[in-house]
Amino acid sequence: MMPDTSNISYTPADVKRTAFYFGDKDKSLLGWLHLPKNNSTSLLNTGVVICPPLAVEYMNSYRALRYVADYFALSGFPVLRFDYHGTGDSCGAEENDNRVESWLTSIQQAREELSKLTGCTQQALFGFRMGATLAAVAASRQKTDFLISWAAHNSGKKYIREIKLLQMTGKQQDKNDTETILEAGGMRYWPQTEADISNIDITKLKPKAKEILILPVEEQISDKKLFKAWEKDTSVEFKPMPGSTGMLFDPHLTVIPHQTIKETVNWLKQKTQAQAIGSNQLNTSELSKNVKFNYKSIFSDHTNTNCTVSESLFYFGKNRERFGIISETINSSLPTIIISNSGANHRVGPSRFYVTLARELSLLGFRCLRLDVPGIGDSILNAPENENDEYINASSNEILDAIRKLGPDYQQQHYIFTGLCSGSYFSFHAALELQNLQIDECILINPLTFYWEHGMSTEDSPTRHFGVWNWYKRALTKPQSWLKLFSGKSDIKQLSAAVLNRVKIKLGPRLDSLKLNTTVKDIDRHRKQLSTDLLKISSNNTFIQFVISRSDPGYDILMTNAARTVKQLQKLNKLNIQFIENADHTFSKYKPRNNALN
Repeated sequence: MMPDTSNISYTPADVKRTAFYFGDKDKSLLGWLHLPKNNSTSLLNTGVVICPPLAVEYMNSYRALRYVADYFALSGFPVLRFDYHGTGDSCGAEENDNRVESWLTSIQQAREELSKLTGCTQQALFGFRMGATLAAVAASRQKTDFLISWAAHNSGKKYIREIKLLQMTGKQQDKNDTETILEAGGMRYWPQTEADISNIDITKLKPKAKEILILPVEEQISDKKLFKAWEKDTSVEFKPMPGSTGMLFDPHLTVIPHQTIKETVNWLKQKTQAQAIGSNQLNTSELSKNVKFNYKSIFSDHTNTNCTVSESLFYFGKNRERFGIISETINSSLPTIIISNSGANHRVGPSRFYVTLARELSLLGFRCLRLDVPGIGDSILNAPENENDEYINASSNEILDAIRKLGPDYQQQHYIFTGLCSGSYFSFHAALELQNLQIDECILINPLTFYWEHGMSTEDSPTRHFGVWNWYKRALTKPQSWLKLFSGKSDIKQLSAAVLNRVKIKLGPRLDSLKLNTTVKDIDRHRKQLSTDLLKISSNNTFIQFVISRSDPGYDILMTNAARTVKQLQKLNKLNIQFIENADHTFSKYKPRNNALN
């Protein structure tokens, strides 16, 4: 699905975005300051702090909120978007205590930082989903001039009920799941966090804001409960606007509601009467580009379970337009690990998988670079129609550009390439195409394809057929599936198609009488290619490691296309396959995710 760019009235180059660290030592936060690049645009006296959602809603809306920040900046507002403590690229972990209070403290620190940087005397809090809920709590504790609440969760209890329903849905699919701690959407809610969220009811709060704009949840545009609760004490406007749903689609499918964002920016501009800030002496070169913090391993058997990790901002590409983050310790003497994007998720990775992976590996002595390929996260393209593409062309060249920026002796250094899903694809091709580098290992996590052609989509790729077959194969072991089949409730047409496809895939070359469809032809065409490429990678003294969720189609894809070569390399100790039990494709559950990390 191509991004909707018909309503974009600017190019990304019109905005100056500066990443930096701020906040307390050991609890530093990553922020992005958005300013208009055109010096003739007057900087306004109202700063905007963007409060993001949590968990999967944070990941899905990341790109959309970057657009929100851009639109505000282009109108002259200085904007700070940031990650709460223990989320995104910021320090901390979800295992830390006092999560809700830490998130509220993060909002306060972001407000203070923006005022300090720009000299703004007025502020607006912009929150989306749980970010809007937290912004309302923050505004009830300390005065703010403006509050923009978009699709807020009014009740923490209701939010927790929704998380529990999501968890129950997952358990219905996995009868072996006996987990009692609340977990869904790629985030675990410890008992204290669950209780603290449940205690929030923003309809009972009185935000200390002069002006409030409420944009309701798109599916509940007639719900004025929050408006009625707040209108008694302050000036509130209620504007049903479309767009919140599309912002929460999976990252590669997100839809940016340009018109709604523009109207929201115009609302704030009218309320502030476009008051200029006057002279601005902001020097973004002085902002912190690295941070050191105490990190405790989640694994007690690691040698260094508690030490100082250093993280630094990393720019690469011809004009430093690509972005990544390096994690390392003072003892980082082992190979540098390059971690590529998973799907259209930015460098944090699904369920913050990449952040934990990089920090854990840095404790062991590896230097880790989590990078955004062009069009994903904060590696922003000036051609928005090409962004959000899961499988880009020339990915190996992008990885090579990043490696060159690591230092002039990059060819003498040793490297490991890894990534989940499309990150696995990028790593596979980098190991195949960058053989002038010393690549010690290629770690492929849940690969869904080894070859991608322009025009393909995740919905019609060969992977889909393997996934359908795997689902039916697992269903064969469940009595309830047989009962469903004999009762006539199963989709016989889909089942028959899956079985026929399986026959074609396995026996295609020998079944000339069957008219193979395009998907099967593609699979057959790649059989010899994959074997050849695996042998080529291993011939460069690169060890090939597969990490695959037991229920994922990755193993089936690999063995269907290159079983003989895989077994040959296994015997030579040049290839290994490790299975992770009870894990889904993105390791959204805490325990299987930790098993994969360990």
